[in-house]
Amino acid sequence: MKTLKLVDGDLCFENGTLQMVEGDEEIAQSVELTLKTRLGEFTLDEHFGLDRSNIVGKGFDQEEAQYDIINAVTQDERIASVESVKFSYDKETRNLSVHLKMKKEDDQTIELGGVDLA
Repeated sequence: MKTLKLVDGDLCFENGTLQMVEGDEEIAQSVELTLKTRLGEFTLDEHFGLDRSNIVGKGFDQEEAQYDIINAVTQDERIASVESVKFSYDKETRNLSVHLKMKKEDDQTIELGGVDLA
């Protein structure tokens, strides 16, 4: 699949031309978009996105958050499974990010890192 390239949620232009992504870069962008969308936020598909109830707030539950992330990521039919989920928390900025290792439907591995969740 080929789609428009996004950088920090904005369309990417180079020399006045919209940039496109495809292949693994497009899959990674799609997964990142899913993780950055709150479950129910997209009114055309209320099942799209990540349930953040176990991620934000004082009661961070790593096991439940991991389950929610796997559930969100596997909404993309091109992702067969999630091999690993690693969290990174920056106390100074109070920012939680995640690094994922996923197996695609063709048994190839794809990694996505540094996706900010909170």
